[in-house]
Amino acid sequence: MPTTDLASGESRPRPAWVRRAFESDSVEPDLDRVRRVGARFLGLGFIGYPVVSVASILASAPLTDAWWPPLSILLSVGPGIVLIAATFRSGTAWLTPLALMTWIGYVLGVGLWFVAWNGTTLTNPDDTAQWMVAFSGMPSMVLMLVRPRLAVMGLVVSSTVAHLSQQLGRFGEVTSDAPVEIVWSLMFTGVFLAVVLVATRTGRELDETREETYRTAASVAAASAREVEKERFDAIVHDRVIASLLAVRAGRPDDRLAAQAASALEELARVPGPDDPDTVTHIEVIRRIRSAAADVSERFDVEVAGTESASYPVEMLDAVVEAMSEALRNVVRHAGDEAECAVIVQFAADSLSMAVVDNGIGFDPEAVAAGRLGIAVSIRGRLARLPGGHARVQSRVGRGTTVQILWERP
Repeated sequence: MPTTDLASGESRPRPAWVRRAFESDSVEPDLDRVRRVGARFLGLGFIGYPVVSVASILASAPLTDAWWPPLSILLSVGPGIVLIAATFRSGTAWLTPLALMTWIGYVLGVGLWFVAWNGTTLTNPDDTAQWMVAFSGMPSMVLMLVRPRLAVMGLVVSSTVAHLSQQLGRFGEVTSDAPVEIVWSLMFTGVFLAVVLVATRTGRELDETREETYRTAASVAAASAREVEKERFDAIVHDRVIASLLAVRAGRPDDRLAAQAASALEELARVPGPDDPDTVTHIEVIRRIRSAAADVSERFDVEVAGTESASYPVEMLDAVVEAMSEALRNVVRHAGDEAECAVIVQFAADSLSMAVVDNGIGFDPEAVAAGRLGIAVSIRGRLARLPGGHARVQSRVGRGTTVQILWERP
């Protein structure tokens, strides 16, 4: 995610180490984030325990050879440093082998205590003979981030070994209290393992929910695109194909009719692409309107007012021109041979209004059958799908018809 420079208003990319530390290119970004945060927190724990256990380390040092205390500290601090450092790498594939190494390092450290033990016991049995027993569940918590079942088995092994060494250092033998201490340790640490498990499952559920949302959104978008394309084809078939077929008469066809049919085929075959322009000038809008009106009939007048220099969306131009063309074809087919018609266009910077007015025989809008596509699809429907578009048809029998088309910039 880029950052924004408030002074310049420009975005600049985050440094690579920041992206690796706080962002994820994983297919499961939330689970990835939970694992990273968990690994850092536990890594700090492995480093911090020797610091807060200095008194216990010094108290238990006389029970072992001199080499064991520094080695045990190294086997605690080392994995913690490696864990924290690894979280700045991409992905989390490294976490499983590191979690295993962390657990092996802990068990190795506790196991070497038996080798280093000199057979003596603590003067005060209530003291700590094995300082590593205090975090016997930490390696299993790291494993819980990636391998829950292995984490439970690892907890049983590490807790058992740690408490057995603790018993030998305190009493010189394993007493009947050992099972109770081991079970208590398992129950206590099990609470934290459950928290880690819930956190990872929550992260995974969030990722699954996001993925399902994306799939649903993609499906809805695809269905919407198919519906829009279907409506586009319906309008083209009605406005261009059927209109061309209805205009066919016996004898040699009009050259303009052939051009109209070719244009209809081209429009059906055209696939909107990313290279298509998004806007057009008002000059192109006027040219398209005059050309479309002339394609229907050269006897229609087009009056233009307010030719203010501005740019307009291509989708607006397409919708307005097609709706106007359908209104003019309706005049030719239904208004009567003596009907006169004019197209009045008013431009503004953020709007375009048009009126197609005729003095023909008119009709009753309420009597139009629901299955007729001309007004419902090619005029009202086309403008309704256009953001900021509106269309209204007014007519009375014997009083002519007015089709009002309006577009306002959203």
